[in-house]
Amino acid sequence: MKIEVIDLCKRYEARGRVITALGGISLSFAPGSLVAIVGQSGSGKTTLLNHLCGMDRPDGGRILLDGRDITTLSQDELARERRSRIGVIYQFYNLIPELSVRDNVTLPAELRGETVDEARLREILATVGLSGREEDMPAALSGGQQQRAAIARALYQEPQLLLADEPTGNLDEENSRQILSLLCALSRERGMTVIMVTHSAAVAAAADRVITLREGQVVSDERR
Repeated sequence: MKIEVIDLCKRYEARGRVITALGGISLSFAPGSLVAIVGQSGSGKTTLLNHLCGMDRPDGGRILLDGRDITTLSQDELARERRSRIGVIYQFYNLIPELSVRDNVTLPAELRGETVDEARLREILATVGLSGREEDMPAALSGGQQQRAAIARALYQEPQLLLADEPTGNLDEENSRQILSLLCALSRERGMTVIMVTHSAAVAAAADRVITLREGQVVSDERR
C-alpha cells in the first residue's frame, strides 16, 4: 500500500494551553516498506500512528491510502478500512482473557458475521509460531506468545498496511528479537507495508527507514 501524508496537523488543548501534536508534517511510504518512527515521549509518534489508521481526526491535512483520502471518510467507512486493509498491533496485546487464542484471532471476523476460514487460521498461526496453541487461553502464554497472538489477529484480515505501536515494548530481549524478525519477514517476504513506533534502538536498526519526530515535526528521515 502506498501512503501519503500531506501537511498533517493535530492540536490538543490541555490546562488552558494548546499543544501541537503534529505540526503540518508531510511524508510518503512506498508499498512493502519497513519504517520505524522514533522520538521522545510526546513527540507525536503515536498520534501519527492513530491518524494513519483513522482512529484520530486531523485538524488539517490529508492522508492518502493508495490515493484514497481517509480524512474525508465517515466513521463507518473508516471502520471498513481498518477491517479490510489495515492491521494494528498494540504494546499491551489487548487479548480477551476469557477467549482462546483461536477465538481472539477470529473474533473481529465473527463480529462481522463472517464464517471462520479454518485453513487461513492455521496458516496465520503457523506464520507466527503458534501452531497447536489454538485452544490455549492467554494466561497460558508467555508475553512473546501473547504478542504473536495479537499479530495473528491483525494478520487474519490480510491487511496491506500493518501499524505497530511499541510491538516489543513489554518483551524480553529474545522475544523482542523474534517478534522483530517476524515483522521484518512480513514486509520483505510478503510485501506488506509495516510502520512501527518504537523507543528501541534495536527495532529502529532493523528498519529500512527511520523517521525521527520532535514536538510534532520531522527532524530526521534516514533511508538505509
